[in-house]
Amino acid sequence: MNILILNGSPRPNGNTAAMAEYFAEEAKKQGHKVSLIQIGNKDIRGCKNCDACRKTLDGSCVQQDDMQEVFPLMRECEMLVIASPIYYYSMTGQMHCAIERIYAFERLPKIKKAALLLSAGGGGFTSAIQTYKDAIIGHMGAKDMGIVKSTGNGARSEAVRKEIQAIFGKF
Repeated sequence: MNILILNGSPRPNGNTAAMAEYFAEEAKKQGHKVSLIQIGNKDIRGCKNCDACRKTLDGSCVQQDDMQEVFPLMRECEMLVIASPIYYYSMTGQMHCAIERIYAFERLPKIKKAALLLSAGGGGFTSAIQTYKDAIIGHMGAKDMGIVKSTGNGARSEAVRKEIQAIFGKF
């Protein structure tokens, strides 16, 4: 399976990165093709709703930003994994912008499965989970393979590793 992991954190060695990297390692062990993109420090702007993309729905967008690197991976992914820290009760702004820009496809053309990895200082997961369930599971029709939440430094714990491993047991 072709898996795309989007890490919405700007911290390359943070808790979210640890979760995303562990997911990538497990996926590779299972024989999946994995692309892990740290979008948290990229120039990704929100959708302008200009509707230029509606002519093709192939990921073409008039905005020339770092989504040009992500769109080809989105076009081919069969599983999308969203990894984000919680900033003020929601996913990072960069992650929200990347999710908005899926509008250039309407729905990811090959998506079958999805997972959500969240890290937070103390909680506040509700909004991020709702966005995932509405946009990725509900609208795109991907099968929810699991939601893994961690608080504090729990992202690097054995318990979180086991939760991520359990996702692969559902394949």
